[in-house]
Amino acid sequence: MTTRALPPVIKPRTLRRAHDGYGYVTTDDRYTVTPAYAPTLQQGSASRPTDWIVKDRTGAEKPRSYGLLSLVREYLCAPGGKVPWLVCGMDEGVIRVEPSMRAAVAWAGSLACAPVRERHHIPGGDCYDYVFGHPGEDDNTSVFIVRADAAHRHGFDPVQQPQYPFPDAPSERVRRPDETDEDWYR
Repeated sequence: MTTRALPPVIKPRTLRRAHDGYGYVTTDDRYTVTPAYAPTLQQGSASRPTDWIVKDRTGAEKPRSYGLLSLVREYLCAPGGKVPWLVCGMDEGVIRVEPSMRAAVAWAGSLACAPVRERHHIPGGDCYDYVFGHPGEDDNTSVFIVRADAAHRHGFDPVQQPQYPFPDAPSERVRRPDETDEDWYR
């Protein structure tokens, strides 16, 4: 069991246009982001947003104002606006977080020590079922590769501590706080 600090929790959301076309909503439907226009000296208002007002739909946080939409993406969504991909197991939950789908598939292949045998798209979001195994063998490894902002639609908690959390040590497994010995030695 490791004692080093775990990486920070991911931010599994992106911004999408609001249904009314005015502003944005995060993909997990937690925040609304609306433009605010400052008054001008000519008694009108600016033609471009001067601020972006972020409201928490759950009411847990007070509304905040950001000067740039890029700051909203950086602070509320994934850094650089890129949502990570998760390697998930049916029973294990989140196994690994990777920056791209390609990296997630490569890591899952290294965990299985086998090539991809099958790949299926699961309707309802960015989720794929991958089966790794060698031809002619019955022993296969099956995982889901899912974009973090769509994970909740497929029954996974995108902020769950991954079993293999360290970017610099991809094979180092850590025990989750709620794991039993039975879970650990599976």
